[in-house]
Amino acid sequence: MIRLQLKNDAMLSMFFDDIRGGKSSFSPQSEGMHATISDQEFDAFLKANNLITYHNTLKGYEDGAVYGEFEAD
Repeated sequence: MIRLQLKNDAMLSMFFDDIRGGKSSFSPQSEGMHATISDQEFDAFLKANNLITYHNTLKGYEDGAVYGEFEAD
């Protein structure tokens, strides 16, 4: 399982079709929106949103902007 934290403003432009429960599976917390997803959902989410991982951050492949963080169990 992977704990995913996305910035609030990043959520507006992302696709959540590959995550069971979609956008509603995220809960608000002080640092952003949080969800726990499977490895398969995480891989599909990265591909659908053109994201790459760098250490524990999620970055846009084209612009290099940081959209959130993740932590694998």
